Amino acid sequence: MKKFLTGPWLYRLLALFFALLLFAYVHTDRINTTRQTSSKSTEMLAQRSKSIKVPLQIDADTDRYYITGYPENVTVELTGPSALVTATSNTQNFRVVANLEKLKIGKHTVKLKQSGINKALTYKIKPSSVTVNIQKRQNRRFPIQVNYNKESLATNYTAGTPDLSSETAVVTGSQAEVDKVDQVVATVPMSRNTKKKVSREVMLQALDKKGNTVNAVLTPQTVHVALPIYLPSKKVSVKLTTKDNGVNGYTYTAESSTTKIRVYGARDVLDKLDSITIPVSVKDIKSKTTKTIKVPVPKDADHTDPQTIKVTIKATDAVATASVSSTN
Repeated sequence: MKKFLTGPWLYRLLALFFALLLFAYVHTDRINTTRQTSSKSTEMLAQRSKSIKVPLQIDADTDRYYITGYPENVTVELTGPSALVTATSNTQNFRVVANLEKLKIGKHTVKLKQSGINKALTYKIKPSSVTVNIQKRQNRRFPIQVNYNKESLATNYTAGTPDLSSETAVVTGSQAEVDKVDQVVATVPMSRNTKKKVSREVMLQALDKKGNTVNAVLTPQTVHVALPIYLPSKKVSVKLTTKDNGVNGYTYTAESSTTKIRVYGARDVLDKLDSITIPVSVKDIKSKTTKTIKVPVPKDADHTDPQTIKVTIKATDAVATASVSSTN
């Protein structure tokens, strides 16, 4: 036994053991590597198709020409290795183009082309071609007109001068279309019986002389409109008159510190008013008296401000005054 432990057989057995251990390790690692490589290869070899929407790009001198008729987006169907289809779909690092650079004014059908799709992929562009209309580009600036339905205003109310975030708009389009534009309008929607200021964002429209919408682009597309709504008013003079029979032998005068009254109502009604007559009763008055008198609302007007005024009534005894005068 001692000879065996100290002899060469022990070293031979140990060497064999470590050789087998190393072989097993290397073989297992190769199997794992092969499996991983096989898995990756399988993934790469798996085929799939996917449709994605991408923007259609136009190659043309858009500073000189106005182009219409093409869709904003097109569909591209990609087919190929699953991983490559997924990567291309996520990054979209390619472009679909309609090349119009050599085309003249008029209508043209153009085949769509792509650049940047990996050669390992096949593709279909839908639609494969588009029909475009190329016209001379024109820009023109117009003042913005504000429209609203006057029937929506409360009775006797009127609209003031609107305040707009932009007073003008630029109309861009083909020369033929821009030449049709008669006005740019912002139509303000209002609810019925409106009495307060309307403030909102409003879409602009380019209209021809018949009120039809013109096919053109507006810059800006919307404006903020603040439209004041109010009841017209006017200051008029106050005229005081006495009514009812006073005490026999007395004369009366009526005075007020309020010499002007504001009357509210329709503009055509106010235009006919210059003064307001307020009757003051002097019944049973024998001495200086102050009264609060209700202001009568003129015919067809809405209301007044103030609605009442203070009036001082002076009563003079005509007989006593005459006696004093004769004594003197």
